[in-house]
Amino acid sequence: MPTLRELVNRVHELAKDSENFGFLHPHLQERMRIRGKSMREILETLQKGEGVKGPDLDKFGDYRIKLRRCVCGKRTQVVIAVRQHDFTVVTVI
Repeated sequence: MPTLRELVNRVHELAKDSENFGFLHPHLQERMRIRGKSMREILETLQKGEGVKGPDLDKFGDYRIKLRRCVCGKRTQVVIAVRQHDFTVVTVI
């Protein structure tokens, strides 16, 4: 099992190219609206955030981790499902 640090480094690297990740979860779109989070806040958290939880292996075989970062004076946290060559943003907190 990879460490949290290894997965965070992988996400930071993959987040440099938008083809490596997805925002397909309808849950994410709803949480962005409810919590008043912007795409900019999420992208900066993906590119520069610190790992605070995980990795936990989910039922799909992906590693779930949580990243956080202060963006524009607001704390933003994202939960990500990380695979070998890509990842999906599951929700924003």
